Amino acid sequence: AFCIAMAAQSEPTLVAVSMPTYPPLARQARIAGVVKLTFVLSGNAGAPTNVEVISGHPLLKDAAIENVKTWKFRNSYAEGKYETTFDYRFPSSGPQKVTFESFHRVEVATCLPVQWQP
Repeated sequence: AFCIAMAAQSEPTLVAVSMPTYPPLARQARIAGVVKLTFVLSGNAGAPTNVEVISGHPLLKDAAIENVKTWKFRNSYAEGKYETTFDYRFPSSGPQKVTFESFHRVEVATCLPVQWQP
């Protein structure tokens, strides 16, 4: 499932993304958590630059960085620095789901890996 909630247009609009996925090693290790990033959008530019991690687990942060680098914006504003949060989690049930609340918050939810039973 994939959802995008649109906010009032007082900032750049996210127009294209690559679907974020849960990093396989983090999923196997059952690591959930939040990754906070910043990036710069130059005036009238469509691609983020200077993507940097503010905080987050090492097994989650690279996937978040690489995903933000694929984003494309419609941007008629002056250069600005923006923050986004990726929330990687394991819900109690349901299919894998990715939710974008504008570009400021992305939730990546997947089921826990099945434990091997001898």
